[in-house]
Parts: sequence; C-alpha cells; structure tokens
Amino acid sequence: MRPSRRLGQNFLTDPRVAERIAALILDPAEPVIEIGPGLGALTVPLARTGRRLVAVELDLRLADHLERLISGHPAARVVRGDILMERIDSLMPSEPQVTVLGNLPYAITSPVLAWILEQAARVRRAVLMLQREVADRLSSPPGEKRYGPITVFVRLEAEVRSEFRVSPGAFYPRPEVESVVLSLTPRPYPGSTPAERERALVLARAAMGTRRKTLQNALAHGLGMSPAEAAARLNAAGIDPRRRGETLAIAELLAIARVGGAKA
Repeated sequence: MRPSRRLGQNFLTDPRVAERIAALILDPAEPVIEIGPGLGALTVPLARTGRRLVAVELDLRLADHLERLISGHPAARVVRGDILMERIDSLMPSEPQVTVLGNLPYAITSPVLAWILEQAARVRRAVLMLQREVADRLSSPPGEKRYGPITVFVRLEAEVRSEFRVSPGAFYPRPEVESVVLSLTPRPYPGSTPAERERALVLARAAMGTRRKTLQNALAHGLGMSPAEAAARLNAAGIDPRRRGETLAIAELLAIARVGGAKA
C-alpha cells in the first residue's frame, strides 16, 4: 500500500513510538477519536483495550484495511471522510468528552488545531504528532523566532505540553524532519473572556505581521489607526510602544485588548 503524496502521508511504523503515545492515554475507558490512522499502528493497540474508538480516514484504501484490522473489536469503528467536515457531536454523540489523537500532515495542522479548539467543550485533551517546526512554534516563549500568531491562537485556548521527539526513522516513507508529540489541554487563558481572547488574537496578528516595525507602527498599520492612537493605547496598557510585537506575552496582549474595549 503506497503512501499518497497528495495527502502528505507518512505512516508511523515503529511500534515503540506507538506504545509511548498509547501510554499517554492512561484510562482504558477513555473514548478516542483518531485522525488519519494510516496503517493502524495506534488504532490496533487502542482498539484492543475495548475503549470506544472512532478512526477517521480520508483514504478509502486505508479505511478498508483498518476495518479488517479492528473487525474483532466492536467498540471501534472506521469513518470514511475528511475530519474537517465532521463534528465530535456526530462522531461520538453519547460521550461528554473525548481525547483526540492524530499524526498530522503539515498542510492540515492549523485547520485541525482550529477544529479541536472550536469544539473545546467536547475535548478532554488532544495528543498530536506534529512536525518539530510546528511544535516548536506552539511551545515557543515570547521573543523567540518561532513565537507568532499561531502560538498565541493556541495558547489563548489551551495548555501545551511537549511530550517527546520522534525521529524520521519511525515513519515510512522517511520524512526529512523530526516530529514531536504534544499534548493540548483545552482551557481558556485564566481570567479572560471570549471577546478579550478574540481581540488579543487580532492584535497578535497585527503586531507580529511586520517584525521590523516597532509595536506602535505595527499596530497602526495593522489596525488602521494613527501611530499616536496606537501609542496612547499601548501606554494605557503599560506597554512600551517601542517594543517589537513578537516580544509580547499573552497576558500583555490581553491587557492591550482590555484597553481597547470593543475594538480590536
């Protein structure tokens, strides 16, 4: 069964890595939605526990293969389709919360993160294998090169924990980059409201969109206000207008959002 380049398939084949990932899901009764199960390296050991498991696979060849592999486990099933077109309510309607598991191709990482966080009330946590570059972005502190809007987007809505690295040799075909397994636990940033988090994300995109500009000028350009207005708003939030946008911690972005009231 040949991997599809179009779908960005790199199949996990190392059973030791599969065991380490499965060990992160400690409760054998914990229901799991698996995104892109591939050849079933994780699907089979999870199905053997007897837990409720839904594996969502876009590739019909793989879906047929997976159904044969888990045919002896009635609590597990395969859904043919695009995870981004599905909802947790329909995949597992009787479960109040689920764990989402997936080895994500680079091209769909951001959409899947959004899919998870949009349904945060139904997600106990997500255990995701990502390219190391993306994982580093999500766990990067302010001021680092990889810190940016996607970092803010995820950490406004979830706690991020890096679990372990995975070498290219664990996959077929062998990718050119390392991967990292991350755990995401959905939770709103402490003390913030949904409106404040939405405005903070708009601010992050404006502030970090032009890294050579000062924060004052970046916000003026990104939000369509004068530099004087941007400086006044930053000063009111206790932020030096001469700083760079990528140095702003999430708490500082929220402080600026609160000064703006209903505006971004």
